[in-house]
Amino acid sequence: MSSTTHDHAHDDHHHASPPGFVARWFFSTNHKDIGTLYLIFAVIGGLVGGVLSEIMRSQLLHPHNTIVTEGQTWNTIITSHGLLMIFFSVMPALIGGFGNWFIPLMIGAPDMAFPRLNNISFWLLPPALLLILIGLFMDESGSGWTLYPPLSNSTSACSPR
Repeated sequence: MSSTTHDHAHDDHHHASPPGFVARWFFSTNHKDIGTLYLIFAVIGGLVGGVLSEIMRSQLLHPHNTIVTEGQTWNTIITSHGLLMIFFSVMPALIGGFGNWFIPLMIGAPDMAFPRLNNISFWLLPPALLLILIGLFMDESGSGWTLYPPLSNSTSACSPR
């Protein structure tokens, strides 16, 4: 094979261009990109949960503080804080972020199994965060940290027969 034929064959080899922003971050099947999305989301969820934590701390700083004036609002803040910190900060960071980053590297796999399912599992989190925040601002999610409805009502009286 002559050197001109070899050079010509080398020039015909096309390299794939890197994906654009939308293709890389919204439709990615790369475990490192999805892990990065999880970590960024965990930081955002942690910041929102941290704001709620600061509201709770400022309310409890002094006796008879009136930052949060209603009990239902207090329950909503506590419930949303707990849900945000566990399900939108800790679990996405540890399981989603570090799991996507390190597990394929540790086992020597080129990527995660079912990468599109891995991607959709991340993209279900932002709408869930939006629903939690809507419930927070509508003052409707505060049923306590157990998410059980109250067993009694202060306006109803239990009268014996």
